[in-house]
Order: sequence, then structure tokens, then C-alpha cells
Amino acid sequence: MVNHKYESARRQRSSYSRWARLYDFSTAFAAFIYGFDDTKERQKAVERLALKPGRRALEVGVGTGLNLPLIARSVGVDGRSVGLDVTRAMLRVAARRLDRERVSGDLIEGDATRLSFPDDEFDAVLNFGGFNGLDDRESALGEMMRVARPGAKIVVADQGMSGKKRNTLLGRLFVRQDPWLLQEPPVDLLPPTASPTVTHFRAENWYLIDFVNE
Repeated sequence: MVNHKYESARRQRSSYSRWARLYDFSTAFAAFIYGFDDTKERQKAVERLALKPGRRALEVGVGTGLNLPLIARSVGVDGRSVGLDVTRAMLRVAARRLDRERVSGDLIEGDATRLSFPDDEFDAVLNFGGFNGLDDRESALGEMMRVARPGAKIVVADQGMSGKKRNTLLGRLFVRQDPWLLQEPPVDLLPPTASPTVTHFRAENWYLIDFVNE
């Protein structure tokens, strides 16, 4: 019998391995097309984590590490920043970025639906991009909450255009070219007691949800 979760992880590794060298270019190109400052928009997401020096932060789906220097500088030399990704090729690019930026961080190969960390390990957890494409989003979100301590901030951001923009001519044109923009924030996957804040950023083409882990 085929284990579809393992098959999915292998497909993701294969897909992102092909994209590893071009990922940063495609990100910069998207920022140009949609008209936003990528660094500033990433900083907005990291700021939602409410990081302080000495804290422990995890980014699930770290990719080429574009957010990790921002996280590492926020937690300082006494903190810990960890980036996890399913693709080894992406992690190699992220390692070079950390060296270039002269910041420290731990890079770990792993699956978002089976995080290899103990319960209550982190003070903040971020998933920036890649959430929409997960086969088991509920399990991935559950794992993020499991490894986050009570009171930790969890932030999930990915493509999903605001309803206001979808009703504009420009929005309809963008959606026609990129159906991922129709994705909704995954608030339905959160526990009933969660009180998420939902915003849109990156020219209103991405959603961002943040909530306090319980």
C-alpha cells in the first residue's frame, strides 16, 4: 500500500529542488509585477511574531532563507532561530545566505506534517509561503501548535487575494493568471478557542493570520 503522505513529501522535494536556484529570482519578479517591496513585506510578517532577544523561533518551510536573517537578528545571539524545509537544495541556498548575512541559525531537513521537535519548544513559529500547497494542512498547523509553547505567536502567510481586490478589474485579471490568489485564510483549521487576526499584505495578494497558541 502506498503511503500518500510520504509520496507527497517526495513530490515536494523534487519540485522545490528544481526551483531552488531560481526561487529568489521568481520572488523578486513577483514583487516587481505586483508592486511591493519584498523585504518590507517580510519584515511585517516577522514583526507579528513579537520576537525578543533570547527567544526561540522556528520557520517551517524556510526555503532559501529570505526570512531567517530577520528572525535571527530579532532573537539576537542569545536566542535560537531554526529553519526547516523538506528540500535539501533549498537549505543549501539558505545556508549560504546565513553565511553571507553573518547571522547564525539551525537548518533542518524535515516534513511540516511531522516536525522533529518536542512539545512546547519554540516561542514563535512562522510559515511564510508553501502552506496552500500542503496535502495535509491541518496536520501541519497542528504540528506548529504542538511545538509552540502556550502563549507563543504563530503566523501563517501565503497567497490569497483580499475580497476587496478580487472585485476590481485588476484583481480579476490577476486571478485569471494565478488561481492560487483565490485561496482563503485557513482560519477553519484553527481550534474554536483561537482568536486569529487576519490581514492582507503584499499588495493585498497574500493573506496573513496570526494567533496566540493555547
